[in-house]
Amino acid sequence: MNVRRQGIAHATLIAPDLERACLAYTGQLSMTVASRGQLDAADAGVLGRPDLIGAAIAWLANSTGEPILRVIADPQARVSTPMLRHGWLALEILVGDVDALAAGLREPFQVLGAPANLELSDAIRATQVLGPCGELLYLTQIKRPVPPFDLPMTGATLAAPFIGVMSSPDRAASHRAWSALLAAAGWAFDTRITVLNRALGRPLDGAYPVAVVPMHGQCLVEIDEVKLPAQPQERQAGLHSLALCLPAIDDDTLRAAGWALHRRAGRRSLTGPAGEHVELVSAP
Repeated sequence: MNVRRQGIAHATLIAPDLERACLAYTGQLSMTVASRGQLDAADAGVLGRPDLIGAAIAWLANSTGEPILRVIADPQARVSTPMLRHGWLALEILVGDVDALAAGLREPFQVLGAPANLELSDAIRATQVLGPCGELLYLTQIKRPVPPFDLPMTGATLAAPFIGVMSSPDRAASHRAWSALLAAAGWAFDTRITVLNRALGRPLDGAYPVAVVPMHGQCLVEIDEVKLPAQPQERQAGLHSLALCLPAIDDDTLRAAGWALHRRAGRRSLTGPAGEHVELVSAP
């Protein structure tokens, strides 16, 4: 299924139990199964997972019918804590009423903290939730404009992913790579990240070096610098990739900024300095 939202077009999750994941999202987050199928060779190659050719997939649509989440079955994938590894940390999804939505969540979702206003602005209210694949979701309500950021607002139960949050060992290197990809400088600052402090057993008021880089479609990438011990390479469940619909940028610029490029069947995907995977999709 080709999705052509500007900015973050869709996200891809790896699920040890596809049916359990679909039931959780449809039963508790007002999503629907838009279509089902099998992962073809071209898509598996773009994702860097040729071992998953033929795997069952489901496309999940938001409460307005837009497919935003591709879930791929991998029974051998291991569910682990995303806060303990680098790469994609969380998928931030825009919602209309975070308090009401969080109040209805139950197993297999786990609410890590009650909805609260962000330190950055009391116009942003969010909760952090672990999902059935070990994915970390930030469910976020934007109540009014928050300059200088260009953030979307919604009245829908669940709208769309609008921020990809990543964990990096080096904010400067990741910031450089993402600024080149998105053709935007963004902002760098330090802020408290309670969900990380709790997971890592650190003082709750501890701050992290963070960068935020804007992209088309009122979307963003957040880079959190986190020092972590090396982790073993495994088949990981959870958030695997973000598909981005962006203006064209040449390969040499991306390589110089620290991206590893992959071309398969005329399509491009990228691996960033922290190991994050990005699929580039074309505008309509």
